[in-house]
Amino acid sequence: MIYLLKPILSPRLWGGNALPVMFNVQSRQKIGEAWLLSCIGNNNSPIMGSNENLLDLFTRNPDIVRVGYRGKFPLLIKLIDARDDLSIQVHPNSKTESWYILSETPSKLYLGFRNKTTKAKVKEVLEKGDITTLLNHVEVKEGDTYLINPGTIHAIGKGTFLIEVQRSDDTTYRLFDFNRLDQNGKKRELHIKEGLDAIDYRQLKVTQTRNRNCLVSCPYFKVYKEKVDGQKSFYADKTSFHSITVLNGSGTITHHKESFRIKAYDTIFVPANDGKYTITGHLNLILATL
Repeated sequence: MIYLLKPILSPRLWGGNALPVMFNVQSRQKIGEAWLLSCIGNNNSPIMGSNENLLDLFTRNPDIVRVGYRGKFPLLIKLIDARDDLSIQVHPNSKTESWYILSETPSKLYLGFRNKTTKAKVKEVLEKGDITTLLNHVEVKEGDTYLINPGTIHAIGKGTFLIEVQRSDDTTYRLFDFNRLDQNGKKRELHIKEGLDAIDYRQLKVTQTRNRNCLVSCPYFKVYKEKVDGQKSFYADKTSFHSITVLNGSGTITHHKESFRIKAYDTIFVPANDGKYTITGHLNLILATL
């Protein structure tokens, strides 16, 4: 059986109104993220047309991830709409993530250090103010892909729209937040000690991955871009589930006698070992597996 997941919209200080419009949801808050596939805390992806969510399925049968799998649910997939710069941040060893840029106009990322540096130097600059002077400023465009390893200092820049596939961990150490204030007129919490300890100071330039349809391949996940122009079949074997997000276009997904329509930014979960399924139409997709 295949499952259409309902997105979870997450307010962010740096967000906007594009995601609520995209998913036909009314919101007075700035929305920065749509969690498309999630089993973190209370953010468990609801299943369309059901009272269950993805965690319910996983708790009942962990084999939906991989036959014989025994661990926490492994992936988190989001859309990120940055109407302003995100904080300069770093992740611990438990969090590896990848970005596929969807922005229609060029935008910017902060990725790694411009030059070799030290913990003492970074701490000194943080105490004085803006750390972005130490960082690589990377101009990006639609279709660019980056793998962000743990310890890489980074931030998504203003005007960037992307899909993020990552390990199922939402731990972030915020180092610099551009001195902005939240809705209560307060600065957001920083995590200087934890961040300084987590940074890989050897991490300089981060280059984009350049594989044709396999955008990312790392020990924790693989990300593919697939094009359907008519009809295309896929196969979910016992080694991994498939998570499919439609980037554009529309069509139909069929599995055995089950069939339903899919459109832009729909996300479908296909359990491991569920076998062949077919997508018909004209669509571009992001396919994530283990």
